[in-house]
Amino acid sequence: MNTLQQFQILLTDKGVLLDPLGLRDIALERSDALVAVSLLQNASCAILGGDVYFKRDSKIEIAYANWHSDPKVGENHEEFVQRSCLETENYIKRFPISDALPLFVLVTERQPME
Repeated sequence: MNTLQQFQILLTDKGVLLDPLGLRDIALERSDALVAVSLLQNASCAILGGDVYFKRDSKIEIAYANWHSDPKVGENHEEFVQRSCLETENYIKRFPISDALPLFVLVTERQPME
């Protein structure tokens, strides 16, 4: 099983569907999102950015927080992958702790099962 398949399994097993918000996205809790970053990095898949949501009790809310990573001029693909994953990891780790559980949606350069 390759790392993109492991990423898809992580989304399936641990992901939180955002259907109640009318979105087809799947969010992950902080620890699972960090595992996902590692899997994507190992698969040489850049993370273009992401969105944050809050879970309070059983309700999911928009956190109005996000991040993004763009390729830099002269940066090769592997350099972009490494930098985008590091930026994502740092954002997730530094996201403030509050009374609500943060959920992270990762936007990748390609679909997990490609």
